[in-house]
Amino acid sequence: MRRLFTTLVASAALAVAAGGGVAGAAEWDEVRLPAPAGGTLSVPAGFVGDLSFWAPNRGLMTVAGNNSVPAGLYSWDGESWHQLSTVCGGGQNSRIAWAGPTEFWTITVPSAGSAASGTGLCHFKDGAVVGSYSFYNVPAFGPSVPVNAATCRSANDCWFGGVGSLGADGTQPGAFHLHWDGTELRPVVNGQGRGVSDLITHGGAVLESTFAGIGAGVGAQPPFLRSPEDVPALLHRIDGFSFVNDPFVPTPVEGVPADGTDLRSMDTDGRTAWAVGGGAGSGPAAANGVVQRTPVAVRKDGDGPWQEVPLSGTLPTDRWFGSVAAVPGAGEAWATLTDSEVGGGFISGDSSAPSVAHIAADGAVRTVELDRRTGPAARGAATAVACTANDCWAATAKGYLYRRSTGATSARDTDPAFQGTISIRPNEAAAQAIADDPPADDSRLLAPPVELPTEADAEAAIECAAPPALVTRVKATTGKLTKLQRRQANAKVTLIIRFRLARRARVGVTFKRGKRTVARVKPRALKAGTRKLTVSVRRKSFPKNIKFSLKELTTPECTAGSGDVAGTGPAS
Repeated sequence: MRRLFTTLVASAALAVAAGGGVAGAAEWDEVRLPAPAGGTLSVPAGFVGDLSFWAPNRGLMTVAGNNSVPAGLYSWDGESWHQLSTVCGGGQNSRIAWAGPTEFWTITVPSAGSAASGTGLCHFKDGAVVGSYSFYNVPAFGPSVPVNAATCRSANDCWFGGVGSLGADGTQPGAFHLHWDGTELRPVVNGQGRGVSDLITHGGAVLESTFAGIGAGVGAQPPFLRSPEDVPALLHRIDGFSFVNDPFVPTPVEGVPADGTDLRSMDTDGRTAWAVGGGAGSGPAAANGVVQRTPVAVRKDGDGPWQEVPLSGTLPTDRWFGSVAAVPGAGEAWATLTDSEVGGGFISGDSSAPSVAHIAADGAVRTVELDRRTGPAARGAATAVACTANDCWAATAKGYLYRRSTGATSARDTDPAFQGTISIRPNEAAAQAIADDPPADDSRLLAPPVELPTEADAEAAIECAAPPALVTRVKATTGKLTKLQRRQANAKVTLIIRFRLARRARVGVTFKRGKRTVARVKPRALKAGTRKLTVSVRRKSFPKNIKFSLKELTTPECTAGSGDVAGTGPAS
């Protein structure tokens, strides 16, 4: 699910290289997780928010944990699962986005405090958490702005989408997004504020699905729209920093209002993209808080348009498709079926039986119960599903796991990044945070025409003298080292950056060693004059270069020369 680069061709090549073969009909079988540390018996891992695979022998699963299992992530190596991380997992809207073969992001909780799920991010790379962020109190948006979805086009281009909201001052409606450019994580807003349900990368483009109603994922709030929509725009394409509405409209259903359909999940195998959902959240007056309608599935082949799949079979009106997984190369998909949700998250599902649905290329739907034991709540509803060239996997609200295998095999993944157990997460309160300046409304959905400068403006600009550079006299030094610090090869040291600030500005600093960011100083407002900033770094990852991020808080008569300044690299 949400695979970044796994296409049909790549998946088939992996299976052949590993000696995989073709098998006959497959059934869903339970897979028992290994016993937790100190235990001897297999136990479920708690709520599973997401399942995602880079390859048939490299997969991840986020778990909320329980009394026996720490919240975090499990990884699959082609032969078995093991707990990869005891940090950065869990939560009803925990999601995974692959940025490379050994690099990925998870939506989680902040590293400190008890903020809600979906208000923190972790950046994993080469077997470690290299970045930790929180956004439960972004000044421009208010105290709670959880995100529900994530995808990456590359290591330097990742998107995270969340709830619809109003700015903290009651203006600027929009859907809360975050964008990672390889250096910084910054807020972006879509002016039409329908809550984001999912994001995928398909054909090199970032595609987005949204909620139409007021149910889970949007904080039980009606959409914050700047411009009314007769029919909700449920699908978008992110073009640069613009949000382009797709013309897709669900087929009208008798008795179902125009805004009665949600799209809740997306997936792609590189050739065919899927978006699925069902009845939109409608408040407590309706049964289960949703519009009663049959599930819906939409498909996009290559660069073609989104088209609704005409579903056939026994279709319930009190359940919907929750999570979806494209079957590589088949033009088919598996989806979870659920009938419960909670405000502020996706699926609760503790009181539901686990079941999934197969959606054939012609729209025929076949429902499969994953567990038939006595009591519908024995294992919880299916919450996540994912497919590779070899297998399909499904997990439940209580942390039980099921596999549908073709019989093909893969060589065991021995990459060091997925062998150990990660237990260390940086505290973003100390070094890393989201930029807190109010974001621009980059939606361009309602942008006025661009006004070109007049000839008089051009002449005035030529005559205007450039103001002094905003930052000058940059010097980097280290604090005095103790004897113990001198003996320890990887001791923490204090790095001091002194500089001259020409005008009042908000100043932040990024410290890099090659392409790797090793530390940051959160932007803060500083008065003009000689200033200094400090940060703790490890001796082994001592930065070689520094870069300032600057935002002037006073407007000079001319603004030339007031951009970002690359500082001199400190000596190690």
